Amino acid sequence: MTPFLGEFPQAVVLCKEIHMSKERGGSLIFLAAGIYGLIFSIGLPLGRWNEPGPGVFPLGISILLCIFGISWFIQGKRKGEKRKTISLGGFVRKFITPLRIVGLTAAFILTLNLFGYLLASTLYIFVLFFWVSRYKLWTAFVLAIAFGAGSWLFFEKVLATPLPRGILPL
Repeated sequence: MTPFLGEFPQAVVLCKEIHMSKERGGSLIFLAAGIYGLIFSIGLPLGRWNEPGPGVFPLGISILLCIFGISWFIQGKRKGEKRKTISLGGFVRKFITPLRIVGLTAAFILTLNLFGYLLASTLYIFVLFFWVSRYKLWTAFVLAIAFGAGSWLFFEKVLATPLPRGILPL
């Protein structure tokens, strides 16, 4: 034992109890992103309660990232939990859903200007619910209409944000 650590046996015990897992590694990434965001968002003006400045959103997101990063690190897999092994087929099956989402999102981005926000977002949400999440046809259809039209109304009419119009004359 080194003389330094020999003087503090409780430090040796604490270091032996920390088990790094995927969950804890991911939580450290969240924590690092939160600290990075905190450092740069503190310099932005926060504004007032009735007129928030540009620093409110990044500061809020950074605080949430730090809180979740710390809590996920604490809740990370315990040392006694069993480690799972996965076959190559299981490994490929785990990545089918993320690949579907990435492909759909790429198609949404590429068709946004052509179809316009209202049509492209409604189709994107419908296919996401029906194909990826496996909702029933009518449930996916109703949710897609509600979220697509609702987000279009909110951004276009309430916030007066110009959105791509596409082929629909809205």
